[in-house]
Formats: sequence, structure tokens, C-alpha cells
Amino acid sequence: KGENYELTIGSGQFIPGFEEQVVGHNIGEEFDVNVKFPTEYTPELADKDAVFKIKLHEIKVKELPEIDDEFAQDAADCDTVDALKKSIEKEIKEHKEEENEREIESQLLQKLAENVQGEIPEVMYDNEVNDQIRNIDYRLSAQGLNLETYLQYTGMTMEQYRESMKDSAIQNVKVRLALQKVAALENLEVTDEELEAEYDKFAAQYQMEKEEIKKVVPVEGLRGDLLNEKAIKFVRDNAKVTTARKPRAKKEEAAE
Repeated sequence: KGENYELTIGSGQFIPGFEEQVVGHNIGEEFDVNVKFPTEYTPELADKDAVFKIKLHEIKVKELPEIDDEFAQDAADCDTVDALKKSIEKEIKEHKEEENEREIESQLLQKLAENVQGEIPEVMYDNEVNDQIRNIDYRLSAQGLNLETYLQYTGMTMEQYRESMKDSAIQNVKVRLALQKVAALENLEVTDEELEAEYDKFAAQYQMEKEEIKKVVPVEGLRGDLLNEKAIKFVRDNAKVTTARKPRAKKEEAAE
């Protein structure tokens, strides 16, 4: 069961044949969609006929406006289209710079994980997978879905889904252990003032009382997150980053 789910026609998110049977219906209509689960679906559903009971709540259509000065003023508070273009160019440049920083950070964390030595209890990986699944289930519930329905859409069993998360869980655990070691070796600490400032930020962001935020976000958990951030910053600030251009492919000369 999924409620108030937004389906973009042409996205291919659902089982083949689903979208085609939605097209042509009007708002408020209730109708059936008859489909057959693909052969590569989960064994208990593969090649089986299914009926989805649908109610169409809303229809949205994308309409693109004219690109003129009026659009620039409404869209981005820019006086002219030229000013809007410059603003967009600046945003793209900043976005690319942020992407580069994230890529550098990702590679640094990968190197840290590779250098972790010692036997890590399997239960730590299992706990990391459990945390990831809880987070995904929470995000799905905000969209009117649940994990069981999501797995049916993807054609995966829970066991397969957990297995697909194993590599990232191993990476996350190793990175966390490495950052904890960096923080310990470099005597990094999180002050009470920094904790309170972070709670103030959350309170402003979610428009909640700070004490209510503290009930949802435990102090030790937040302290650990901030300490990890400090360790990441330390690693980034002290890393020797080199860049190299990818070699251009040589043009093949056609022999006549």
C-alpha cells in the first residue's frame, strides 16, 4: 500500500504496463491497474498477475514560462535575464566547487578506511545496516510508503536488500573507527558551547524548542557527530591533495 505517491509519467518507476493504465483517468477516479510482475521479480511474485486499486488525487502538468526580464524578477529577484544568467553561472561554479570538495573528502575517507587494521566484530556491520534501514524506512514513511512496499517495487527481498547495503556498512564502520582514532591522537574535543550552538541551529531550522530537540537528538550522539566532523576537517586540512588531468584519448587516424 502506498498513499499520496507522486508518479511521473514516463519515469518507469513502477512495473511495466502500470503507467499506461493510469493515463486517461481524471481526478477523483478510482480504477484498477492490471499488471504481471516481471520474471526477474522476487520469487513469490515473479510472473504473477496483480491488481492495484488506484485513486487519482491530483494531476500536475509542467508548463515552462517565457525567459524574459519578468521571469528573471519572479524566479530569482534579478532585474534582467542577463543578471539571472550570471547568477546561475555563479551558482553552478559554487556547486562544482562543492562537488570537488565532496569528492576529495570521499577519497580521503576511502584511504582512511583502507588503512584500518584489526579484526572488526561482525555485529558492528550488522548494526550499521540496521541503522541505514531505519533511516530509509523513516524517509519512506514521510512519502506515505513503507519499506515492504518499496521492496516489492524494487523486486528485492529483505535479505537481498540487507546484502546490498553490506559494502557501504563496512565502509562506514571503518571510516568511523578511523575518525575516532584521529580525534583521539590529535586530542580533538567538542565543547559544551559548540553543542549548544548546534542545538540552537536545529531549533531554528525545525522551528522547535531547543529542549524538544534534545529529546530527539541525544547529547552523546550529537557530540560524536561533531567530533567526526572535526576529525574530517583535520584530515582535509592536513592532506596533500594532488590533481591530475585525465589523458586525452588519441585520435585514430584513418588509413586510406
